[in-house]
Amino acid sequence: MSPINGVRPADSRDARRLAEIHVECWKQTYSGLLSAGFFAQQSVSDKLAIWSGILTGPRRPWHHVAEVDGSVVGFSGTRLVSLDDSPGEIELWGIYLLKDHHGSGLGQQLLDASLGDSPAMLWVAEANTRARSFYRRNGFEVDGAQEVVQEWEDLVRVRMIR
Repeated sequence: MSPINGVRPADSRDARRLAEIHVECWKQTYSGLLSAGFFAQQSVSDKLAIWSGILTGPRRPWHHVAEVDGSVVGFSGTRLVSLDDSPGEIELWGIYLLKDHHGSGLGQQLLDASLGDSPAMLWVAEANTRARSFYRRNGFEVDGAQEVVQEWEDLVRVRMIR
């Protein structure tokens, strides 16, 4: 039985909802940083294919969903990294929560379920001050590495570690 409000491991039945949330959260998070044209190219069907693969594959246990009244409103995902310059083995590749649920504590619950207090790394949009503050409160610091993601309209991301 899943909690009414809280976090649980994601499963294959969540794929469609996660695809919808993924697209919507990108719009909410990156509006002003990415163009309307970029968002017009993002589709639920493309994200559904990605999520269906994730949730039926070996990485399924590394993804969590946040629920409110039985409806999924956010997610988190981690993966192992093996880059030579990586400061850790676990990467938090994303926490996304619908804007109406920011400040509810669900983002913290997602982070805790995904990482606990383990050392980890993540990439965050340099201009996403809200997310950077959240990660700093959880012990992450910018380590000086940055990248420009060309397929995301040259969005600049910075790496944070703990």
